Amino acid sequence: MKYLQWLSLLCGLVGFALLVAGLALYSVPVALVVAGVLLMAYAWRIDRAVAAGQRLVANETKG
Repeated sequence: MKYLQWLSLLCGLVGFALLVAGLALYSVPVALVVAGVLLMAYAWRIDRAVAAGQRLVANETKG
């Protein structure tokens, strides 16, 4: 991975952790629900990025 990709991943994880920790100070069940929803959204985003990368590699091998 490139430097900016690592930096983006790190900032995303830190932001996610801070958001959930802040919500946990208010209400632990709300924090757990938000954490679950955000993890599902993040997994969906990663899945789309991997699929796009596989399509890119497939197109490069054809041409």
